[in-house]
Amino acid sequence: MKLTPFVSLTFLSLSLYGAMGSSISVPPQEHQKYTFGNHKNHPVQKMEERQYYKSIAPMKEGEIRNHLSSQGYSVRDIKLRDIASELVYQVSVKDTASKGVKLYVDPANGSILKTEPIE
Repeated sequence: MKLTPFVSLTFLSLSLYGAMGSSISVPPQEHQKYTFGNHKNHPVQKMEERQYYKSIAPMKEGEIRNHLSSQGYSVRDIKLRDIASELVYQVSVKDTASKGVKLYVDPANGSILKTEPIE
């Protein structure tokens, strides 16, 4: 039964990243274009994907950085990601206790949707 670990990992990843609650949804055709297929890791495709996500995000990276800094976070890295057809900022930060934390932030209003500790 070599299929069992794969199936359980698939369901685990769906439960971790399903329904983030973002205000911005990625249209199905764009989600499929950037998520599936052999071309998804091609440099031109990745560049186009980043440009498209930036074009539909109401708040830009600098605004998210300033918003989180005003809440006491020290921002290290920001990426726009399509998670389950929802657009979110994945932000690596250090909190007030200097612990590494990964935040998932709504690009429409800057609210924190999910928090994960970085190990």
